[in-house]
Amino acid sequence: MRRLLFITILVIFCCSAVSNGSETPRWHNNAQIGQPLFVISAHRRLSLDKDKFRVDIIVEVMNDMLLFVRDKDEFTASVQLNLSIIDPDVGQVVSKVRNVTKRVSDYEMTNSRRDFSVDVFSVELPVGKYTIKVQIEDRESRKRETVEERIELQYPSSDEFDVSDIIWARSSELEERTGVPLHPTVSGMVSDPESVLYCYFDLFRQDPSRVCSINLIAAEKSGIIRFNDSLSIVGGERLSSFFMAIPCKDLTFNRYNVTLRAFFEGDTIQRTSSFSINFHGLPWMIGDINQAIQQLRYVATIEEIQRLSAAFPSKKEELFIRFWNEKFPCENEAENGKMIEYYNRVNYANVHFGSNRHGWETDRGKILIIYGKPSEIEKSGDDMNSIQFEIWYYNHINKRFVFKDEFGFNEYRLVSTIW
Repeated sequence: MRRLLFITILVIFCCSAVSNGSETPRWHNNAQIGQPLFVISAHRRLSLDKDKFRVDIIVEVMNDMLLFVRDKDEFTASVQLNLSIIDPDVGQVVSKVRNVTKRVSDYEMTNSRRDFSVDVFSVELPVGKYTIKVQIEDRESRKRETVEERIELQYPSSDEFDVSDIIWARSSELEERTGVPLHPTVSGMVSDPESVLYCYFDLFRQDPSRVCSINLIAAEKSGIIRFNDSLSIVGGERLSSFFMAIPCKDLTFNRYNVTLRAFFEGDTIQRTSSFSINFHGLPWMIGDINQAIQQLRYVATIEEIQRLSAAFPSKKEELFIRFWNEKFPCENEAENGKMIEYYNRVNYANVHFGSNRHGWETDRGKILIIYGKPSEIEKSGDDMNSIQFEIWYYNHINKRFVFKDEFGFNEYRLVSTIW
């Protein structure tokens, strides 16, 4: 009650004390805000048993998220992966534990945001809806994180043929025993201009003697097609797996939507996925360079934003990186950590504060991007009929910000700054 009275007084008397947002963002050790510790993807594979599907769960753990310790001439990190699959009607139907050790020879690789540890769980499941949970525990720090994904397995629309989900891989090598690509990737992020990304899928044909045509298309978000390839398949086994290669050297920074269409005996099946081209080391959460330039509002002048926006598309990435390295240099870092933290904050704001506007454009998003995660957040106005307030405390810089949800639409407006 005492705090609520304090807020009310602030709203009445201090509304003019709102920050103009001209401060330089403060960088600190909350650099991973909004950034996942690891990611997973569940892929529906095919089986000759019509009542069961194989599901491959790919787990991708960023080196920078692991705690490495020196072991003679190399650095070692150890994690335990715990897989649980839950059927809402039955309960837990799968439980697996796997210990994984990652070794690197170079200290810089221990902090890499581009080098990953990848592991794959393969299970067989009947038709149904499932929740897949993967928990990772760092054996050194005992820190635990959990990620979950939902998957629905349905009977195929045709008895004559079927196509699995797409799995992305960094090579066309296959682990024969498991039938999983040797170098799968969840993110589908391509950072090497000379690399090739491989689309891997299963194909079932009841009659392999008849021709099945495959068409693979990669298009920009605008709809412009940048890659188009076809494959005709005849003969072989009823259930087979295939790689289709996408050379990346002629592609530019973008998020590409991929469509794989299979044509067989007058029927068509379509599968979709996506991948990203990022040759200059932009943070993973940037999917649109033009939007990322507009999001520089809290660190760049209008003239700087206009200059970057007007640059040739092929030069925007390079100029964008140069802007960060010149304005916020990070010595002895292969990647600009301040840029990465900034866009982690933008991403966090978009996920948590968006309503009628993008989260990064809101008052709470602005304060989060400039000052980082607050030391403490106090909320008041639990009654649904009362006005909701939030006070953000930044104890390390002796500042407090008061936000008011005046109209009840989760659009909190900054009404006071206290220091």
